[in-house]
Amino acid sequence: MDDTGDPRERNLTETDIAKKKDMILDDIIKFLVKELDISPTEINPDMSIEEDLTFDSLQIYELVVDLEEAYDIRLPDDMLDSVVTVGDFVDLVYTLTVEHEQ
Repeated sequence: MDDTGDPRERNLTETDIAKKKDMILDDIIKFLVKELDISPTEINPDMSIEEDLTFDSLQIYELVVDLEEAYDIRLPDDMLDSVVTVGDFVDLVYTLTVEHEQ
């Protein structure tokens, strides 16, 4: 059986992946709490950035810049087009940080 995947990715357990995604979610929630002046308990991964949290394009841009700086990644516009929820942001940042580490 040929396994051409990156060994570091294979060594990540589901628990490791969940922990990393939880850390990313926490960072995003901190930004949202600061930006919206709401309680962290009011935010969940299924919430729509634009509809539920009523973010405008400038606020989304600021979130993207903050995430790019915090994780030393670039969030490409074509990938951002598919981001709708808080959880989508978490998944995208996770994917790009794993790629960046390789």
